[in-house]
Amino acid sequence: MKKMDQRGQISIEFVLILALMAIIVGAIAVYAGDANEQNVISSAARQGADNATTTLSLLNRSMNPVRVEDIKTINNGTNITLQIDITGSLSSIQSTTIANSVLNSIAAQGYSLTNNSIVTSRHKYTVKIV
Repeated sequence: MKKMDQRGQISIEFVLILALMAIIVGAIAVYAGDANEQNVISSAARQGADNATTTLSLLNRSMNPVRVEDIKTINNGTNITLQIDITGSLSSIQSTTIANSVLNSIAAQGYSLTNNSIVTSRHKYTVKIV
């Protein structure tokens, strides 16, 4: 008579350990995916704002130089506002130019641009220049 281990059967404990590991990996993947999305979008927003402020300063020599001070994410459920703080004062045209540059930079990362906001499978991002 052969023992259980010699017949190729696995114990229920082993199956439960594998199931628990699969659940943990799945939970981490969901969290990491959301964090990665927000990191990519924040980086693209900073790059777009930096490019726009540099272009505005180069094209308008009388303009005082401005720079991106901070990018804050204001989370409201699935709606996220990217608040971009710019040093110095801007006209409404300059603010619109920076916002459009930010949106285009984010869209270049593969996200869809819809009605002046970025829509992903998880969130809807809007841009506010202050």
